[in-house]
Amino acid sequence: MLSVSTTITNEDNLERMELLLKSLSFADEIQIFVLGEFGNQKLSRLAKKYHAKLIEVNKPLIVEYVRDRQIKSAEGDWVLIMDFDEVVPPKGSEVAYAIPRDNYSLGQKLAHGGWERDYVVRLIKKSTFLGWPRDIHSSPRVDGPVGKLVPPMEHHKDENLSYIVNKTNRYSESEAKQYLEGGLPLVTPLTLLRKLTLEFFRRAILKKGLLDGDIGLIQSLYQGFSVFVSYAKLYELQIKKDIEKPL
Repeated sequence: MLSVSTTITNEDNLERMELLLKSLSFADEIQIFVLGEFGNQKLSRLAKKYHAKLIEVNKPLIVEYVRDRQIKSAEGDWVLIMDFDEVVPPKGSEVAYAIPRDNYSLGQKLAHGGWERDYVVRLIKKSTFLGWPRDIHSSPRVDGPVGKLVPPMEHHKDENLSYIVNKTNRYSESEAKQYLEGGLPLVTPLTLLRKLTLEFFRRAILKKGLLDGDIGLIQSLYQGFSVFVSYAKLYELQIKKDIEKPL
């Protein structure tokens, strides 16, 4: 038995969610984790149409906080984790662990900049599942080898710039806390400038992100900004920690 588990955060994602649900006709069970308050009745009708279960949970800082529950609450022997912005190709997938993704930003497929095809571990035999680390973009721990599947699924990771900015604000908060716990050196203005510039250079030049045209330039610039925000928030936490030190 194959269970598919996905998440949704707000009503703006409903159209993309329906595309995902349409592609899951092979699933024996579909779970939709509703992250946070969601009063839109369209979601209930959508779930009923595709025979999906709705599970409401408090909105986490990052989605990895609910991955354990997604796996453990599924009834199937195998569990496929999907995000609302991913679509399974019509031919479906064979039984395995890691699934390739073609990444899209603002409607355009990306082939450079570190966003070219990647693999994510999403198809999991439940009896081998050991846990899901609460780190950004982490992979599940399983007892056994991880294989790879073809063909790829589509990952429409950035629908618009507002979505990207909101995601950065959430992810950077988690990253800054991890950096602080890891004991990173004190952040200085030079650190911030260096991190921003080097990340742009890495994405745009070293990884050839500029070959993706306007979207590649936007993504490269934005990734520099994203790294800047994470380290700026680390700076904020370091200053706060220093102020709170007992005299």
